[in-house]
Amino acid sequence: MREDIRKHLTTLSENEYQKFSAGLIPGVNNMLGIRLPELRKLAKQLAKSDWKTAVNEEDIYFEERMLRGMILNYVKGEYEEILPYITAFIPLVDNWSVCDSVFMGMTVLQKDRERTWDYIQPYFYSGKEFEVRVALIIMMQHLLKCDAKGKKIARLRIVDMQAVENNMEEPGLFIGRILEAINREFTEGYYASMAAAWLIAECFCVYPYHTMEFMRDNELDKVTFHKGIQKIIESRIPTDEVKEVLRCMKRK
Repeated sequence: MREDIRKHLTTLSENEYQKFSAGLIPGVNNMLGIRLPELRKLAKQLAKSDWKTAVNEEDIYFEERMLRGMILNYVKGEYEEILPYITAFIPLVDNWSVCDSVFMGMTVLQKDRERTWDYIQPYFYSGKEFEVRVALIIMMQHLLKCDAKGKKIARLRIVDMQAVENNMEEPGLFIGRILEAINREFTEGYYASMAAAWLIAECFCVYPYHTMEFMRDNELDKVTFHKGIQKIIESRIPTDEVKEVLRCMKRK
């Protein structure tokens, strides 16, 4: 089965796209150059067939590994059935692209968010750069944006000074736990630190009051803290006044 998949993947490769993508993902030398929509299309097809065999076979190319994870995004199964395969896949993640492209779409983890929170704790504290990033991406994509009852919510359309100075927010199921968890230094590596900063920015656009309180008093390392401010400022959601306040919070 794997050989058939590999042959099909080679027909989808694009030389120019391979050169472009390789420049964005340091350390990846086995890339074919296949666009993500093509991989997702194939993953959907394989998820309807003998997917357990497909995700267990060894891979050679970057896109094969990406595909293994994406298949799990589209499998129709129960949480308990799919989780062991997710566990087997996580140690294979060795770059930001596979991490984000796969785990942003791992919606099965929303079926039991409390269990998912417990599940990611060992990865979050493992000290391994990409395991930490996996946990942070799961927090951001599958746990952050839900209210106290577990109902999915969206970012705010605008964050002004009233939003950051007055607690008008509906309580969230995980925002307190997330901010408490990320209140530490991220020394595991660049991609763990950048994921933490990205998560901070997302927190700010959903729960600005609680996140601003966190930004005013935290134990983040300087790099992650400043990158978090940068990512918030790059968003269109905070007003210019809010962005100026954040700029003034930078550490010397």
